[in-house]
Amino acid sequence: MRRFRRSPRGMRAGRVLGYGLLGALVLCLSSNSAEVPDTRTQDEQPEACSTGTLITPWTVEASGWEDVTGGDLVPVRSVADPYPSLHSVAVDAENNRVLMSDSNRGELLFYDRSAGGLSSNVAEPATQVRGPATGMMFVAGVALDPGNHEIFAVNNDIGDRMEVFPYDAEGNVRPKRILFVPHGSWGVALNRQRDEVAITVEHANTVVVYRREATQGDAPLRILHGPKTGLGDPHGITFDEERNEISVANHGNWAPLTRAESLQSGVKGGRFDPPSISTYAGDAKDDAAPVRVIQGKRTGLNWPMGMSLDPVHNEIAVASYGNDSILIFHRTDEGDIAPVRVIHGSQTSIMGPMGVSFDTKNDEIWVTNYREHTAAVFARTAQGNVAPKRLVRNAPPGTPAVGFGNPGAVAYDSKRDQILVPN
Repeated sequence: MRRFRRSPRGMRAGRVLGYGLLGALVLCLSSNSAEVPDTRTQDEQPEACSTGTLITPWTVEASGWEDVTGGDLVPVRSVADPYPSLHSVAVDAENNRVLMSDSNRGELLFYDRSAGGLSSNVAEPATQVRGPATGMMFVAGVALDPGNHEIFAVNNDIGDRMEVFPYDAEGNVRPKRILFVPHGSWGVALNRQRDEVAITVEHANTVVVYRREATQGDAPLRILHGPKTGLGDPHGITFDEERNEISVANHGNWAPLTRAESLQSGVKGGRFDPPSISTYAGDAKDDAAPVRVIQGKRTGLNWPMGMSLDPVHNEIAVASYGNDSILIFHRTDEGDIAPVRVIHGSQTSIMGPMGVSFDTKNDEIWVTNYREHTAAVFARTAQGNVAPKRLVRNAPPGTPAVGFGNPGAVAYDSKRDQILVPN
């Protein structure tokens, strides 16, 4: 067996370690361990990555195994988005604050409610929460609790936890508390009257409800899961405090969670149902059926993501990612029904909407664009192909969005000379 030749820089105790990438992260060895990687970026921890602790990258040519060298090498090239990929959004109109999650760099961005405009200027956030101490990775759903001055952030796919920060959190700070949540958790909603927090779980087709102050490994108060629920890859979620209801946006794809589930009434595979918005009693649990469902061709639902409830005007908005639209329904709509209003078209600047949030105090609606480095703000009653009132830019106009969302592998297509990145 041939041995790799190593340069002394970047190696420890003769151990051969590979070069690791997750999105745009460079894995560095912590100063007190040669076994556990520290997932801080090189920009954030330049000293740690420049003092011989970088995991050694190595590249092998088929004809030159004996000549391979290691060390602290810069990649020949990289594909990474240096700007935030805006995911979910929550508005606190009383305190004039807007919170957005950045799933690309694992951070939270706070903007002033009046931020942005129609110029090409980049709007700087008022505050940011970002860094290894935060524990945030692929930040998906967010929620704000103005009464208790708390921020809720759910980590999807690679975090399996929810971090709670105080309102004044800024920079590389530890969360106030963390809650371990099921793998694939995505959306989050608060019910301050019941003092509860509800979370959607994509892969398990489940909604879990916890005490608002639940922490660490606390068990949920109740679980909504089963064939009667109609849950299928749930994402956005809202809690109607006044009417004690929970509404959930479903992509529609379903697969059995356990072997026992797949064997019910014979062997079952997965299925694809039309996307939907399903509404349940606020205390629904187990295999409870929804009280009403919006579903069908007329709805326009296509990969529905974030949701927002307007309790004043009795409306629900959903970000329809698959057709670059914001769909607004009456809260009590059901069946195959068309939206009350649709915001869609070339003038809207909506591209890959992931989050949506009503601001009833200022009569506005906020939209985060995952495929564009912007958030768009519209009049609450906007419809059709209309321009936003203002745009919040976090990159210069025309900056391409790479669109990585938890890249878990990479492949090379030699016939087409293309790199394939599944997300």
